[in-house]
Amino acid sequence: MDEEKKLLNTREVAAYLKINEKKVYQLIQEGSIPCTRVVGKWLFPLEQINLWLEEQTELAKNILVAGSDDPLLVSLIEDFNREYCPRYLAFHAAIGSQRGLIALATGKAQVAGVHLFHPPTGDYNLPYVKKHLAGKKYAVVNLAYRQQGFLVPPGNPKGIRGVADLERQEIRLVNRNAGSGTRYLLDYLLAKEKLVPGEIRGYQNERVTHLETGLAVLRGEADVGMGIEYIAHLLGLDFIPLLEERFDLVTMKENLASHPLRDFFAFLEPERLTLKTEAFKGYDCRQAGEQIA
Repeated sequence: MDEEKKLLNTREVAAYLKINEKKVYQLIQEGSIPCTRVVGKWLFPLEQINLWLEEQTELAKNILVAGSDDPLLVSLIEDFNREYCPRYLAFHAAIGSQRGLIALATGKAQVAGVHLFHPPTGDYNLPYVKKHLAGKKYAVVNLAYRQQGFLVPPGNPKGIRGVADLERQEIRLVNRNAGSGTRYLLDYLLAKEKLVPGEIRGYQNERVTHLETGLAVLRGEADVGMGIEYIAHLLGLDFIPLLEERFDLVTMKENLASHPLRDFFAFLEPERLTLKTEAFKGYDCRQAGEQIA
């Protein structure tokens, strides 16, 4: 039989890839390894396995940053790609802080961007990181602090001053997606004011990004939305500050010592980011690049 046409069983493919059989079955379950099932047995075409290995090698040169939507982070990724493409490429998936941690924990992403407030401790991010990455060695690196608050039309025609105003029936809210750090924060503030989410007009009206939220307010589709100060500045909206939050990047500890993640995190220099924040109102990079945990 032509060597390239050879079929390997699970034991043989595990030895070929230098992994244990348990990992092979995990790859099968995830649908991420080429295989076929014949008479109850899993078989792996050697030719397809070699092609798959080549693809994995190329994918290892890319970085997927998953988690919270953040304009400064997106700008940083654009800078990274301008400098390192085609050697490396970085991509961003705005899926919310919680899902970003899940993607990191399951190996679907190399970095998670998070800003999750933890009411019992008053801390940001670390309690959630410990929960989702329990038993793993990870690193939490600060990107920036940013101002969170309410985005309202110019002149604030509805006279919104704080969270308690959301109870007014003439106020239409545009909300963020479930699992996002902004949604977590709003739900906490509502509970603090003893407001019932289901009774707030527009609570189920969701947007995925800060920009989409700001545009909904700008277009008159809503009277208020929760977002960062930068978006208000960008769109010419009024901003009602509520608090300052910490935005961190989480990765597995081993990644900090290897390319391309080492080069990516080298971008988190206070000098570089301080220069960028001149155009990003509402950000403070006083701890940028510092390892929090």
